[in-house]
Amino acid sequence: MSPVPMLVLLVREAGLRTALVARLSMAGGDIVTVDNLDDPRVERWLARGPVLIIDDGALSARGGDETVLRDDPRWRAVAVIGGYAEDGFPPRIASADAAAILEAMLPEWGYPER
Repeated sequence: MSPVPMLVLLVREAGLRTALVARLSMAGGDIVTVDNLDDPRVERWLARGPVLIIDDGALSARGGDETVLRDDPRWRAVAVIGGYAEDGFPPRIASADAAAILEAMLPEWGYPER
């Protein structure tokens, strides 16, 4: 079984961030939140194969798009909450369903099935 990756959340809306932390923690996720991807703490988690969960607003504020994240070798996987991507990668998740959808994605990221 692959090691359990760290989930790195960069979600600006406090209510959504709180809901995600609660739901994904209950599902067995190891979660940290950051305000930006340049946070030096991110380096400590790279050995754990982190998964980035970022909202569309934070992605837009970075001045990049999905291509930047797709090409960033730091992340085992990336999911974006909100917005639209023509090619579907990284996956875009509706805010209203984000907690349930992300919980369902945990096994493909290396989390054991419950």
